[in-house]
Amino acid sequence: MTLRYLLKFLVLPPLAQLLGLLLAILLWRRLPRLARALAILSTVSLWLLATPRLSAWLIDGLEQQHPLLTPTELSDSNAQAIVVISAGLDPNGTEFDRPSASEHTLVRLRYAAFAQRQTGLPLLVSGGRVLTHSQLTLAEIMATELVTQFRVPVRWLEGRSRNTAENARYSAEILRRADVDSVLLITEAFHMPRAVMAFENAGLRVIAAPTAPLNSSESRLLNWVPTATALNQSTLALHEYLGWLVYRLGY
Repeated sequence: MTLRYLLKFLVLPPLAQLLGLLLAILLWRRLPRLARALAILSTVSLWLLATPRLSAWLIDGLEQQHPLLTPTELSDSNAQAIVVISAGLDPNGTEFDRPSASEHTLVRLRYAAFAQRQTGLPLLVSGGRVLTHSQLTLAEIMATELVTQFRVPVRWLEGRSRNTAENARYSAEILRRADVDSVLLITEAFHMPRAVMAFENAGLRVIAAPTAPLNSSESRLLNWVPTATALNQSTLALHEYLGWLVYRLGY
């Protein structure tokens, strides 16, 4: 698992471009033409990926696949349960004296709490231990947040998974034992296409309930000025496209 995460960082920006520039420096004397091409490719791709324009285009390609639900659509979904997927934790949690959910996870939990109150459906939280020394699983941390902060009951905890495919596989095992085959799936909008594929592959009927779409920018001159936020969003999008491809190939 650690090797998978290392390989992921190696092929995603900005590390991929920085490694390309380093390789160009090493090759500059022996293979100058190749080195120049590599340096230009690395620099231009890093600049483009850091522009709001390209970032918005990449994110929109993911988020527009599953539109947000209205409260009425949420209530009329005919799902049998709600599943919310984890997105990491804050391992320090100094101010809480315990590990706490990450910002991305809290966004998902907030909508899960709203959906549970809107529908009255039982709720499953999914997430194991991923690159952390915490004694608690992500599912346990999520359940604590939902019960104590959002005052929402949690029916099932799935604490074995380490990625989205395992979220789906192990959640489906729990839900099948409860005769549940249709779920409202809650995750962030950019993550939803890969999550839907994983849960459908696990044999569940999925009603996508995305939340927290990232802001898209209009076409303006400043949209071609690089920003750290745009680079982060491009990295998120490329991670999702890469993950979708891996799942498509039969992970």
